[in-house]
Amino acid sequence: MGTVVEGTTVSLVGTKHKATGPLLVTHWGASGPAILKLSSYGARYVHDCDYQFPIAVNWIGLTNSALVAEHLQGIVDSNPRKFLTSVHPFGLPTRMWQYILQKTALGADKRWDELGKKGLNKLVEALTNDQYKVTGKGAFRDEFVTCGGVSLSDINLNTMESKVCKNLYFAGEVLDVDAITGGFNLQAAWTTGFVAGKAMAL
Repeated sequence: MGTVVEGTTVSLVGTKHKATGPLLVTHWGASGPAILKLSSYGARYVHDCDYQFPIAVNWIGLTNSALVAEHLQGIVDSNPRKFLTSVHPFGLPTRMWQYILQKTALGADKRWDELGKKGLNKLVEALTNDQYKVTGKGAFRDEFVTCGGVSLSDINLNTMESKVCKNLYFAGEVLDVDAITGGFNLQAAWTTGFVAGKAMAL
């Protein structure tokens, strides 16, 4: 809880949806830019799954398992007598590395030269394909940004007026438009609101 891991890649298992960036471990689950971007990319998919679906976390951002195994073997060769907890591969935060060791059932009292091929493969899998089950929305059951709404094909984008009903204007999140975190949704709301307001004043 409270740990931030930089450079992660998070994906929706069984889909092409994935996002990269920092991941924040909270008291209720996972958050941070990687999670927020992924939830935007896969918003309709996770809704269709009723917010019950698996995700895979690559904690180090490397997808080549052979290179990851090679890096870990390098640690074994350079630090054979050191305990697993004393050397953090890929610059992982201490608490995250300890959690991964606990999850893979590799004891804190084990040394690197005691890891063996099976233990090394466990670590490669945990670092590059660590899977979790999502079982619902955030703690407050709300959305950071919503998708869906009035289709842009039904709007005159020069005025934000409806093509279906004259003198009816739409702006902001009532439109079927959403973006990744970083102020883009606020900008979309302000811009469409400005365009609609200006058109209505004419």
